[in-house]
Amino acid sequence: MQLDKVKRLLAIYEQGLIPTLHQHEVNPGLPLDSRENYLYFTLPVCINFQRSSPAMWASALKTYEDEATRYVFFPEELAIRPIEQIRADLTKHKLALQPNKHVLIWTTIAKALHDCYRDDPREVIAEAQNDAGQLIRLLQITHCKRFPYLSGPKLSNYWPYILSHYTDAVFTNGHEISIIPDTHVMQSSERLGLTLAGATSLQVEMAWRELLKDSGINPSQVHPVLWNWSRNKFQPTV
Repeated sequence: MQLDKVKRLLAIYEQGLIPTLHQHEVNPGLPLDSRENYLYFTLPVCINFQRSSPAMWASALKTYEDEATRYVFFPEELAIRPIEQIRADLTKHKLALQPNKHVLIWTTIAKALHDCYRDDPREVIAEAQNDAGQLIRLLQITHCKRFPYLSGPKLSNYWPYILSHYTDAVFTNGHEISIIPDTHVMQSSERLGLTLAGATSLQVEMAWRELLKDSGINPSQVHPVLWNWSRNKFQPTV
């Protein structure tokens, strides 16, 4: 029954009947295949937790467009800058809201890219052989210390989801990218009767994996539908 509702929601969404927020992952329009574009859609992801995602991306764009702060997106530049300058420039446009924690996460991941991947996130994807499942396991298990917070269950799935939408990355086993259990997805899951009130993020993720297994629908396909449906107060009804 829930799967039928999900299919109806997908059809309604594809027909444009669910109002959508204008693209909230705002960006400078870099070439999809460029290292710069991959960096833009990598480093901000690592601090996109417990905050407004649209506001975070708006701050990322302001930081990138400001010639004085653009360097924070380039690991090779961060490697030669003093931490106090980096902290000031990451917080200038409110990209980093927590001047210690966010800056530490950002610089740690940038250092991993600089030391191990030639300053290029595409090298991480190549290590995972462009396999979404392998990439998630690489982040969560193999190199979890290199990628703080990006190695967590939410962001390790969010990153390949974002890359598949905003870069030229093409992943095999895309079905292994889980749904991202943010507030809107959790509310929609409860509304559909898939999960109970108070379900944990992991319970929501696993419920969607089970529901969509063998359906031909990838969890990442459903995420934008649920996100916008929740924002629209669950209209139209299904």
